[in-house]
Amino acid sequence: MIYRLDQRPRGGALWLSTLQWFMFTLANIITVPIVVGHAFHLSAAGIAMFTERTFFVCGVIGFLQAWLGHRFPVIEGPAGMWWGVFLVLVQMAVDKGQSLGVLLQELELGLMVGGLVFIVLGVSGQLGRVRRLFTPAVTGTFLILVALQVAHSLVEGVLGIGFRGRETVAPEVAGLSVLVLAVAMGLMFKARGMVQSISVLIGLGCGWVLFSVFGLVDAPVADTPWVALPSLLPFGPPKWNLGVCLTGAITGGILLSNLIASLQALAAAAGEQVTDQRLSRGALMTGVGTLLTGLFGVVGMVPLSSCAGLVSLTRMASRLPFMVASIAVALLGFFPTVGQWAATLPSPVGYAILFVVFAQMIGFGLRDYRSMSLDQRDVLVIGISLTAAVGVFAVPATAWNGLPPVLGYVLDNGLIVGILLVLLFEHVLLRRPQATVSPESSLGINQAPNVD
Repeated sequence: MIYRLDQRPRGGALWLSTLQWFMFTLANIITVPIVVGHAFHLSAAGIAMFTERTFFVCGVIGFLQAWLGHRFPVIEGPAGMWWGVFLVLVQMAVDKGQSLGVLLQELELGLMVGGLVFIVLGVSGQLGRVRRLFTPAVTGTFLILVALQVAHSLVEGVLGIGFRGRETVAPEVAGLSVLVLAVAMGLMFKARGMVQSISVLIGLGCGWVLFSVFGLVDAPVADTPWVALPSLLPFGPPKWNLGVCLTGAITGGILLSNLIASLQALAAAAGEQVTDQRLSRGALMTGVGTLLTGLFGVVGMVPLSSCAGLVSLTRMASRLPFMVASIAVALLGFFPTVGQWAATLPSPVGYAILFVVFAQMIGFGLRDYRSMSLDQRDVLVIGISLTAAVGVFAVPATAWNGLPPVLGYVLDNGLIVGILLVLLFEHVLLRRPQATVSPESSLGINQAPNVD
């Protein structure tokens, strides 16, 4: 590490690292409010305000986590699972002819229920026991599936599919994206010192300039005010729906694995340790954050695993630049127009950078597997879980329509299926007699990873 968790960079190192965290945060969260806003048929101004609130909540939760929660530099961003819940429920509402406005009110309450699940887990003092379930087989499978789940979107994004409505590969976009990817990789692995630490920032900046030169950056068009306070309950008062609230509770419980695996991955990258106290505080603050997402009507958030990749690549683990960047992101939530301009970052540039970062996740997962004996029993636990999960990725969502909504959503999510299977085989069906796995061994917590 160039700077460890409690060390404070100064001068240019501080501000450049802060800017890098700021841009990396935007790259991780900017796509979700835009996609979800379109799914709910919000106007251009509505999407801008949705984005504004997402910035505000993300920045506030990230800062509170680094200050009072788990105290790691980990972005609290829109969870893929919550994002999936939103989109699945939209499709169900459309199929049944229900109002999307009413669904948004129901989701406000569903998010609050999910937040309460995290809060209960955080204050119960039982996270230490729960954490012991996350052996190297579980966390390794989780991290690999996280990368595999988004791999399809990352590759499509790099190739320009979906950019400006393109349904086929855009050669000029793909070429520029690969160039950005190559620049970022070269800086990440060949540069030294401060240049390596801000390699992601340089990659994003170079990509933005390149796409601008070729006329591939769109100016914002929505008519929004320069300054506006993030609004509470923007879609109206929360409404009760048993199915949505049950889905929220289940989602909150399952996302505990995301919290644990993300913090352990970051700890491994930073050469730190994850204590039960850190996990409890992190779960409590994530619960508070999820309550805030319900109050502000945005997608539920969790700690993002991709931050471990950034810390590992840049060797910058200091929490100070992250906290300053989180404040900046939160302040951005008061300026919808500024948020619109930030959203002009071409999505292929973000996908190119995230491609490298998520590739690191597979490396973390393989490192976990390397700490196992990998005998016949281990191979079965890992192989069955990965095979089933990847297979579910390819099953059309409509195949589950005949099942109850909650069950259909769970079975349609390969990440959930994989985690449930690996937990079942690891701790029940193929449990080792008198197995004793130290939770700190997961993801190599006790030894700093080799990033050279």
